[in-house]
Amino acid sequence: KSLQADFIAEWLATAQGKKRRGVFKTHQPSASSYGIELREILEGKKSAPEDPFAFQELYMKDRKEHMRDFIIPHLERGDVVISDRFFLSTFAYGMAHGVSFDDLNKAHERIVGDDWIMPDVTFLIDIDPAIALVRLKARAGGKSLEYFEKKEHFLERVAAMYRALSEKFPVRTVSGDRPI
Repeated sequence: KSLQADFIAEWLATAQGKKRRGVFKTHQPSASSYGIELREILEGKKSAPEDPFAFQELYMKDRKEHMRDFIIPHLERGDVVISDRFFLSTFAYGMAHGVSFDDLNKAHERIVGDDWIMPDVTFLIDIDPAIALVRLKARAGGKSLEYFEKKEHFLERVAAMYRALSEKFPVRTVSGDRPI
């Protein structure tokens, strides 16, 4: 997904010619205080919250800061913002942990609130979790996989949740099983 986001950002930056607008790529977790905490958890430097709902709330708090401090200011300047992961990830991973869609949605509304903006376009790169895991291991190059990546069967539940969410939200599904 990160490489595809890079391709989209590069294409948008070069395809606009003289009408060039700023194109900025970002990701979640972000570089905010909550994003840094999440990165430490994902890399195994810090323990994850035992409550899956509390874990997803960290992502929502990161999103609120990221929306307020980065995404909204860029959009107000007329820039295009490409985000590698966004709100659907919070829902898919939370639901795969057993948190209900309604609870996640209410928490998202409460935490992110008025800073929430629905993306103009959301791409879902649908990939067989077994293929994704092979690619993740190759990319890691001997380094340890991240928190969620170590849970093979969990990734299968996450993929199923993404597919279910694609029926609730407007997404464009792209096969991730093909080569780059």
